[in-house]
Amino acid sequence: MKNATATLQRGLRISKAQGTPISAKFEIDNGKLQLKIYTMKGYDFKEVVADPKTGAVTKVEEISDAMDLNEAIEQRTAVEKATVPSLAAAEAAVKANAGARAVSIVPELKNGQATAEVTLLAGNTFKKVTEKLD
Repeated sequence: MKNATATLQRGLRISKAQGTPISAKFEIDNGKLQLKIYTMKGYDFKEVVADPKTGAVTKVEEISDAMDLNEAIEQRTAVEKATVPSLAAAEAAVKANAGARAVSIVPELKNGQATAEVTLLAGNTFKKVTEKLD
């Protein structure tokens, strides 16, 4: 993460061209750090991969893996009920935790309420916070 200059929030912004961003995370894939964002447009789901240094989109593909598709469908349920976009929730979490950066955001329904679990990183310490989406 030290070399990642792009932010999760930038990834959420740039992925809008592919649909409504629903979740995002920095992850290691094949030994390489990537920023992955799930988007939805109706019932179509895409995975947008962005360069962690520049934030530029490097790949877009339909989500076809069964496990990933099930996750996207569950996340869509929370996003459809939300009145606050994932981007605003990520920005609020970062603002409330000075010196931290968002490394993932996942929407979910908790007791019928749309929320987002935001994972923050400050130095070497991870912290999870919940932001209301409605």
